[in-house]
Amino acid sequence: MSEEMQRSDNESVGGELAVQLWSRRPVCGPRTTAIDRFTELAAAGVVDDFEVQTWPEEVPVDPESEHGEVLATIDRYEQWAQERGLSLRPPFETRTSSLLVGGSTEVLRLPMIAVAVYADGDLAGVYPCSDGERTWSVTDCIDALTADPPTLPHDAGS
Repeated sequence: MSEEMQRSDNESVGGELAVQLWSRRPVCGPRTTAIDRFTELAAAGVVDDFEVQTWPEEVPVDPESEHGEVLATIDRYEQWAQERGLSLRPPFETRTSSLLVGGSTEVLRLPMIAVAVYADGDLAGVYPCSDGERTWSVTDCIDALTADPPTLPHDAGS
């Protein structure tokens, strides 16, 4: 069992923290606010590495498509959530989309914004996520990381 899974509910996130923020384009409004807040956490030394990636509104559910890497990333996120009794759905939703030339295809609709937090290189949190009763947002993640000591919202019992 990994150190991350052995942590008690109120223990801080330890080690080197890296945050990867995913956003749809255009990056504006609440997405810009989240980027600004994570940038502040990085400047304050709370987060050791922060990067922003963009993704489309939806991608075909086909590992051979040009978005195969995004699908593989989402699969890792969903595995993380499942191992902890959490879910990423919604906002990650698979649906059938009609094609302009007839027919249809399965697509994965991606959220406007999502965040993955890594502690010492291991995936430690994906937001938004839900336990079925409570949903933790990207804002909840930012707020928990600003606590002293930094925590992750799904671990803090908040």
